[in-house]
Amino acid sequence: VSTQSTGRETPNMKTLLCLCILALATSQRLTIETDAKAIPLDWTIVGRSAGSVRLELLLAVKQRNLDQLERAVLRVSDPRSTEYGKHLTNQQVHDLIAPHPHDVDRVYAWLESSGISSGVAVSPNHDWISAEVTVRQAEDLLQAEYHQIYHPDTNTTVHRLVRGYTVPTHLADALDLIAPTVHLPPTTTKTTGLPEAPLLGNGPKHLRELYSVDVVGQATDNKMAVTAFIGQKYSKADLHEFWGLFCGGIACGKGDPFLVGDATTGILSGVESMLDIETITGVAGNVTAEFWGFAGHAQGTQNEPFLKWLSTVSNTSDQNVPKLFSTSYGEDEDAWSVSAADRMNTEFQKAGARGISLLYASGDEGANCKSDKFVPETPSSSPWVTAVGGTGGSSKEFGIGLSSGGFSNRWPQPSWQKDAVHQYMSTAKNLPAKSSGYNVSGRAYPDISAQAQGFTVVSNRIPEPGVSGTSCASPTAAGVIALLNDARLLAGKSTLGFLNPLIYSQSEQWNDILTGSSGGGCTGEDGWPAAQGWDAVTGVGTPNYKKLVAAVLALP
Repeated sequence: VSTQSTGRETPNMKTLLCLCILALATSQRLTIETDAKAIPLDWTIVGRSAGSVRLELLLAVKQRNLDQLERAVLRVSDPRSTEYGKHLTNQQVHDLIAPHPHDVDRVYAWLESSGISSGVAVSPNHDWISAEVTVRQAEDLLQAEYHQIYHPDTNTTVHRLVRGYTVPTHLADALDLIAPTVHLPPTTTKTTGLPEAPLLGNGPKHLRELYSVDVVGQATDNKMAVTAFIGQKYSKADLHEFWGLFCGGIACGKGDPFLVGDATTGILSGVESMLDIETITGVAGNVTAEFWGFAGHAQGTQNEPFLKWLSTVSNTSDQNVPKLFSTSYGEDEDAWSVSAADRMNTEFQKAGARGISLLYASGDEGANCKSDKFVPETPSSSPWVTAVGGTGGSSKEFGIGLSSGGFSNRWPQPSWQKDAVHQYMSTAKNLPAKSSGYNVSGRAYPDISAQAQGFTVVSNRIPEPGVSGTSCASPTAAGVIALLNDARLLAGKSTLGFLNPLIYSQSEQWNDILTGSSGGGCTGEDGWPAAQGWDAVTGVGTPNYKKLVAAVLALP
């Protein structure tokens, strides 16, 4: 019997076995965000996304030495530490927590084996990798289906997964998450017309008087920033009109803000975004301001805007990055998977280690009772940011109903706030019923507060009065913090960085708010009451610049 050669050698058993093992490893897959939340009822699934839609995938590669990073942040942020203010450089931070090189190589190899050659590092140590792909490529990569999802109230369309995604088993231990996939962006709303506003409204002059601000910035290298997401744009004309209306005889801002991001300007500005930049520049005169805007769909490519902002901070040099950010962004704590939320905490710690302060509006839902249980909000519930609640009144401030606060269901209570929280839970009157299901051992928030009602915002050249929400409070407080940074820089000292250990150790330097309460309680009750010391509606209180500047200048 004769045989005819086919021109290819018959594979031996060893080769066949290797190919089988490789095929088996590739076919076995795991879900890395196992607790992704279902699509909320106020979003509508329109149908499958077109395969040609473009996405910017962000892949979060697992970092190492996270326990060392946490200790480093606390060392440079605790006023009792001999290393207070000795912040790490961006390079030192990224060297400390760099992913294992093998993990980075595996992720790039996976992308390339899937026909994706666009993978590129967007951080100094490759802990963030970006890849521009089509929906068709992403679906093949993640073994999942993208859908077009629409939010009618805000006219927002995104492309996301409805049922989660998987990665090959051999890569599951190398990745924290991939986005945009299972997380929907929060929809922005504003509250107007609350009755307790000061008679003449909360303009820059009134806020400076209320919080004892009698200075403007002088340090040449001091910078502050606000963030904006999902269609919230900046307008130079709006800002200049606001300054013309409210800044007569005082300095507001320091020239036009520097713009950073993938979508900062457009045909229409946003009330939320203009509120932030108008307020922070109104409180902190003669301090360089920046506007960081991320739309989630820049240049026809969908992305996850909040994570893109964090990766951009990570990839911005120490010389160029603002040392203070105010963000009016929030959603329920379980809107993010635990894996994604853990990664965000690490990104917040990276910023704190570099001397960057992160302030967040605590939310506008009060105690936020849903299904007879209090629901915490994030990022304000993260231990690694400073959450800002809301107050009303003028000569005597009080906590207001919209001010969100309470206890995290995910993060344990940090040591720097335990005494203050224990005092509140032991002595405050009219606390919510325990049946509301709050977690008294969790991270408590807000940390501080500021005015949160009666603001006038110029948007699209129209002054809009009566704007309220903790999105007013965060840039107000941030303006005061920017001036504290200014004083320290003039004295040859560092910026304040991660604020919370300082806030609780110097709580007597803040204006303690003793009256008022949050709303949003269960069964028609109030939420959290204001009380002496820290409370879950106003934190330790509102800023007093004169007291605080003396305290921070006394630190190393």
